[in-house]
Amino acid sequence: MTRRTAWLVVVVAAVLVFLFFAAGTTYSLLAPDHVFADGELAGEAAILIGSAALAALGVHRRHALDRRLREDVPDFGAWLPGREGSHGEGRVDLAAQTVRLRRTARRATAIAAAWTLLFAGGLAAVIAADRATVALLATGVRGEGSVLSVENPARGTPAIWVRYHSPGASWTEEIARDSGQEYHAGEAVTVVYDPADPEHVRTTLEANPDRVLTGFGVMFLVTGFVVLPPAGTAALGWWRRARAVAATGWRIATVTVVPFVRRAREIEVSYRDGSGIVLRCVPSLHSIDALARRRAWIGGWGRQMVVLCPYGPEKPGPYLVPVRATGPRAQPISPVR
Repeated sequence: MTRRTAWLVVVVAAVLVFLFFAAGTTYSLLAPDHVFADGELAGEAAILIGSAALAALGVHRRHALDRRLREDVPDFGAWLPGREGSHGEGRVDLAAQTVRLRRTARRATAIAAAWTLLFAGGLAAVIAADRATVALLATGVRGEGSVLSVENPARGTPAIWVRYHSPGASWTEEIARDSGQEYHAGEAVTVVYDPADPEHVRTTLEANPDRVLTGFGVMFLVTGFVVLPPAGTAALGWWRRARAVAATGWRIATVTVVPFVRRAREIEVSYRDGSGIVLRCVPSLHSIDALARRRAWIGGWGRQMVVLCPYGPEKPGPYLVPVRATGPRAQPISPVR
């Protein structure tokens, strides 16, 4: 378990590094005014390849540990009793629930894909805003403007208010500043505006990108950067649990949910043969409340197990909860004669 945790940390760190540099490198390649320094592109390519390889190695090593554990206990006896008496007793179609696990895995994969698109969309929005400022500088009309005021908020983007003229009209617009240039009221600046839309303006020094487009782009990038790794991990976990349950089938049991043991809920399982096992809930949208003893079905093995409850929170139908075993199944104690 310690080695699995260590490899999980490696995988998550490698994925985060890959996402960070993938976004930065893509932006640099597509930004029209970016010039790579000597060796910069090669260095970023090496980091991308190295982080991807390290993530793949971590996934492989975690799977290797699982395969070794599976080979040591080929009949799943460390986690599940025999198949006798494991039917649904007319209440739950267990075969349908096994199929449903695959549907859950497909939905989790679709969610991860949506977060990937959101991350890519955020990057595209930032690049589009940057391209628009470069295009305006190349094609816009230049004129003289005057700084009316300078804003340096404690939070938010520093800006200047500038008055300038187009044929037949006078305009006052706020221009975000990120060049490091210091301004003062009354200072003359050269503005560049779109003659078809004079409110679309920048200066020769301040790009003044579209704040809405840039804001949404940055928000999508940050959110995707944070959420994409756990979403991908959840999708992979559901696929592994679907395969594990397809191999083991389900076992009927009585379960008791113990709230928040070591920051997670634990489920105490009692099988009909008198043996038992303790399962720990993994982070998931499929959570389970602390309830009294009730009937459920258990499937999978090791860290790839599922609890199937006859009903879920505010749901009339069977409810799937992803869990992992904290240790092997405890065998019943034979009476002393």
